[in-house]
Amino acid sequence: MNLVVIPFHDWKKCEREGFRTRDAHLMQEFADHPQVEKLLVINRPISVSEMVLLRRNWRPLEGETFFQDGNICITQVGPKTYTLDILVREFIKPLRMKRSWTPYIFGRPRVAAAVETALSKLLIHMDYALFMSAPLFAPLVTHLSPRVIGFDAQDNLLKHAFYQDIPELASYYNYFLERADFIWANSPETTNWFKQKRPDAQHISNGVDKKVFDSGRIYGRPSDMEPIQAPIVGYAGKMQEMFDVDLMSNVVQQLPDVNFVFIGQELNSNWVRPLWQHPNAHYLGDKPYSQLPNYLAAFDVCVIPYNQQRQHGVDPIKFYEYLAMGKPVVTTNIGGVSVFKDFPQVRIPENQEEFLEAVRYFTDATREGRTIPISELPEAYTWQAKANEIIQSLLLKQRA
Repeated sequence: MNLVVIPFHDWKKCEREGFRTRDAHLMQEFADHPQVEKLLVINRPISVSEMVLLRRNWRPLEGETFFQDGNICITQVGPKTYTLDILVREFIKPLRMKRSWTPYIFGRPRVAAAVETALSKLLIHMDYALFMSAPLFAPLVTHLSPRVIGFDAQDNLLKHAFYQDIPELASYYNYFLERADFIWANSPETTNWFKQKRPDAQHISNGVDKKVFDSGRIYGRPSDMEPIQAPIVGYAGKMQEMFDVDLMSNVVQQLPDVNFVFIGQELNSNWVRPLWQHPNAHYLGDKPYSQLPNYLAAFDVCVIPYNQQRQHGVDPIKFYEYLAMGKPVVTTNIGGVSVFKDFPQVRIPENQEEFLEAVRYFTDATREGRTIPISELPEAYTWQAKANEIIQSLLLKQRA
């Protein structure tokens, strides 16, 4: 099967930040899947303003040029994996439109023509399946003719503070709900939302690469963790509005003899600033994804303090990475975490008091040297298993 992927986080972004998102992990697994013959990744078209102001490269840094003509470039980045990059010579409009520029530019005829050129050059234009990880690409899909369409919703962007005001976003969701052969979502909440119009929508949770996150391996301790004494409670992930600062500040304040370490992107620095006033809260910045296992290995307890009202249908990948590393986890009840409520190392509190007590229980156990029973994460929660489930569905439909 030939597969065309339009990812929410494109190949170039993954090169810069690491392949750490759902679509990035799935792309990697698709590229290695024995039943995928060719994989074409359509990167977001890049504007001149992005190249100048953000110093972005217009094509991947690694790989060999397969085809280039003017403002389009096909790069071979793997044995059977190719990326399509399109340079758009616009400066003002992307700055003015901001995030709305993505669906706008994907709907331009020149972008559709570039995609058709790539499909023809790779000799797959008559036979390919299409896989997308965001509704923003609907304006392009109307110009394409895939044999099968799979739509994978990462989060519900209609609830996301950064995207909910994009014009016609709801209509883009409706387009895929009406036309996609398969609808997948990473959380039960988003799946149930889809089921109102598509009863066949399927929940495929996030996963983990257990070869990278391996509780049986010994990882080097990061140098900036050296001065921080146990017990250490850690969080690894983005910090934005759904990160419950009030909840976390209460826990940090109530446990002054415990150190709390936070790594990841500060998407809203003002939002999390109150947390840094506590002397036992340590923000170590964003880290390369390749170093994440080292930090998780240095944590004694891991937390996910997300506000259930402000979250947008997420299923945190970090939860599966925490479990794969054999760590006790305290998390609010989001995504698919309730499936693991019987795991002895998982606590899913219902309020601030329970969250505090769960963290206290695990940190006391660490301090006192008490063994915490650990249930192993099943193989069904690996990215390889998730990708294979998607591939088999697409193949079955394609052969029908």
